Amino acid sequence: MSKVALIMGSLRRPGNGIGIANWLTPILRNNLEQTDVVFLDSTKPPLPLGPIVDGTHVPADVRDPTQHPNPTVREFASFITSCNGFVFLSPEYNGSYSGEMKNTLDHLYWEWQKKPALVVTYGGGGGTRAATQLRGLLEGPFKMKLTEKGVAIKWPKGAGTVPPDGEAPEWLQGFEPEVLAAIEEFKRLLAQQNSA
Repeated sequence: MSKVALIMGSLRRPGNGIGIANWLTPILRNNLEQTDVVFLDSTKPPLPLGPIVDGTHVPADVRDPTQHPNPTVREFASFITSCNGFVFLSPEYNGSYSGEMKNTLDHLYWEWQKKPALVVTYGGGGGTRAATQLRGLLEGPFKMKLTEKGVAIKWPKGAGTVPPDGEAPEWLQGFEPEVLAAIEEFKRLLAQQNSA
């Protein structure tokens, strides 16, 4: 069975990320057959990682996930290594993806390499600037295989926040066709990864 991690790039509580993740997770689970979809809450182990304070090594120098000096990073590295692909859920903050997402990604290097990924962003303009920058990082140094289709959830004016529990607002549910189209492409990338 494959494993896909949904990685949320926002620690804000209350915030919209947890509500969107709770809406997105069952869609992923229902449409990724034979796949264990794990929602990685950035406030719970194997996260939070905290700032990178161990200057004794550079993540790109550690090819074996069991050799990271920090035990928390080692646990996170083992988890990421066990995943076949990733869905990155990021808000757009000040024209970019969140610091939490950058911090999560920068703790590792080889563990991300060449794995399939789907980017879902949200914000007033759909998080498109965040998506562009995040895609540059994922496709660049990490050489990840990204879906051409991403999902940009544009926030309607006056919509308020997405509740963390219960039914998602109707305007958010309207993005499900985009999510489903991106998942179809993501499934093909996962199949290629698993057959390699």
